[in-house]
Amino acid sequence: MVKDLSVVIPCLNEEKGIATCIKKIQEVFKYYKLHGEIIIVDNGCTDNTIKVVESFNLSNLKIIFESNKGYGNAYLAGFKHVNNDVIILGDGDNSYDFYDIPKFLFKINDSDFVIGNRKYIIKGSMPPLHLYIGKPLFSFLLKNLFKLNISDSHCGFGAIRKESLDKLKLSSSGMEFASEIIIKAKKQNLKISEIPITYYPRIGKSKLRTFRDGLRHLMLIYYELFH
Repeated sequence: MVKDLSVVIPCLNEEKGIATCIKKIQEVFKYYKLHGEIIIVDNGCTDNTIKVVESFNLSNLKIIFESNKGYGNAYLAGFKHVNNDVIILGDGDNSYDFYDIPKFLFKINDSDFVIGNRKYIIKGSMPPLHLYIGKPLFSFLLKNLFKLNISDSHCGFGAIRKESLDKLKLSSSGMEFASEIIIKAKKQNLKISEIPITYYPRIGKSKLRTFRDGLRHLMLIYYELFH
């Protein structure tokens, strides 16, 4: 299993869930004797998220500020501060269980990019519109347009090798980042794997804007299809 990793978490007002996430990650680091760091990206928090993070006072925890709002912008800022060979991507709302990190580390031994498949979705964790239309629709589009053999193309929990990430030249600023990273991974012929995970109800308010974000995904897919 990989021992050196960086966990990057974009945050916009996640004061209710971020402490649970950090505690779980630190427990995984300790139990599996990992050399890990946590990079929290403050994407303009106006609540107590950063105070909660600072209260941990950990030497392996960094706080990066990114003033340009957006899911993609936050990740791109965090990636610049990564020091380890493998990067874990996840959210600060506890919808993804960071106790699952070892599963990704084992799988990435023979992969370049490992993405979660939200096979087990706890009731109330995903709006019906996302569950029955958005999730299957975008997975269908990416599977058929880009020959991606992935069941859940827009899961926000994954692991990627830093050397593989550097090849992708990512630039998306918003939620369409999730489409860009997997499409470009396919274009670069990275070995992509997926593992089943459980998706839990988030702690705190969702930042997703269904129609705006969906449109941005469609525009990104159209652009990548012809470039």
